[in-house]
Amino acid sequence: MKNIMRVFIRDLKNLNGNITAIIVIIGICIIPALYAWFNIAANWDPYGNTAGIKVAVANMDQGYDATELLPGRINIGDEIVSSLKDNEQIGWTFLDYDAAMEGVKRGDYYAAVIIPEDFSEKIASFLTDNIESPTIQYYVNEKKNAIAPKITDT
Repeated sequence: MKNIMRVFIRDLKNLNGNITAIIVIIGICIIPALYAWFNIAANWDPYGNTAGIKVAVANMDQGYDATELLPGRINIGDEIVSSLKDNEQIGWTFLDYDAAMEGVKRGDYYAAVIIPEDFSEKIASFLTDNIESPTIQYYVNEKKNAIAPKITDT
């Protein structure tokens, strides 16, 4: 161990007159730390600034008159839209079907969520013998950005 310390101290003494070697050693010590710092800071909260990601929402749901099953008319599409309006994590834009699809094709929006006309009817079908599975259509513009489709998929 004494030899190691002796070699280390001798090397430090030899560095005293060599400015270039000192700059290189400082750079070798600082650059990895800076890289780690910036990399961690960039990935710390990936979903923290997703409000700028514009996603079109088209609600075509006509609702369903479920008076024989439930009291009154239900419209699940309107409930989805009202909950999305309260959600500020993504930049939701509410349009009609044609404008939403055209906006995704043009690149104005990263994705489009389409609620079909029979969505509420298919939701209410679980109360009948003929159960149908409701679906929400999702279209994404993968050409606009490489990361945005991953976030909108989530």
